[in-house]
Amino acid sequence: MIVKKIDRLKRSIILVPENTLDLLNIFRLVGLNDIVYSESSREVKKERADGRYDSERVLVTLGVEVEKKIVDPLLRRIGFSGRIIYESKKLDLVGKYHTIYVHPSLEIKIESRERFNRLYSFSLNYVEKKERKKILCVTLDNEGVAVAEFSNIGLKMLYSKSISPKSKMLEDLHDSNMHESFYEVVKLVEKMLKEEDFEIVILGSSISVEEFMKFLKKNAVKLLNKIVKRGYTSLGREEGLREALRSGELKDYAEELKPVRDSLEVEEFIKRMSENPEKVALGLREVLESLKMKNVEKVLVAEQFLWEKIVEEEVATLLDEVERGKLNLRVILDGLEASEKILGLGGVVATLYYPLKLSRT
Repeated sequence: MIVKKIDRLKRSIILVPENTLDLLNIFRLVGLNDIVYSESSREVKKERADGRYDSERVLVTLGVEVEKKIVDPLLRRIGFSGRIIYESKKLDLVGKYHTIYVHPSLEIKIESRERFNRLYSFSLNYVEKKERKKILCVTLDNEGVAVAEFSNIGLKMLYSKSISPKSKMLEDLHDSNMHESFYEVVKLVEKMLKEEDFEIVILGSSISVEEFMKFLKKNAVKLLNKIVKRGYTSLGREEGLREALRSGELKDYAEELKPVRDSLEVEEFIKRMSENPEKVALGLREVLESLKMKNVEKVLVAEQFLWEKIVEEEVATLLDEVERGKLNLRVILDGLEASEKILGLGGVVATLYYPLKLSRT
């Protein structure tokens, strides 16, 4: 989340959501009767002297007094509906109904007469946000290469190519195809480095990692200075990336990159569950039951689960406890194997302070 401006006098904040998780925070933050402002494109018709009409699209900032909140899990967007009370250009729209749909990268302004203190407290968490760290992770073995971008926004696969193993292909042809992939990876990484600064991590089987390093020394020396870590996994490509997240090979980045921390948190939960099943709660019913007994240490919830359930009262109870500072909750980003594991356990789980026999029927 980027908070661009806080105006305590006008009781408003201007912010830009960076990912879908930010949208869920905004959905919770905005209340009925608050005013949401956003730039919109509107078609305007003008009558000619001969009675015919011309139309053009103009950009106008509209302010809507919220009467209804909308969440769309399928399209991963939120919306705020109500009467227009402000227009930046005279288009005779005031008083008409309108819905402002919010998506990542869209700047909005939220004004609240009754809940500004909540807005203000929320915004302070982002005003002095640390520099956003990003890494490019190259994972490879003798059957292919993948490149992924890690940031606090999430994990994005940028490149993936599989090659038949040497046992099924002539050795010279296999090596030629691998080097072709190496060239494609270098070209992609060099292009991204021109646009933004990244650190580079190389992961994979030891032979493949060393082969790639030799390739860089011969063909892309400048990239070597950007490599901050070499690690080893039994597999390469996307499978190797998942292995690295599970095994903790990227744990050095856990404090700086949310996808890494999310993965480690889920692996730690699974380990604890296997060692003592009575010290965990699985699913919303068990988590709420444990919460009533004040026996919840930490909650992990899949982002997809929140999108599907955020309007439900029981989920709101959990999130209210988080806002009051009475519950430690971590949302596991979509697109990670870790998130899939939590969904398989009911979408929301918790570690408990002391063992508790819960009826799992």
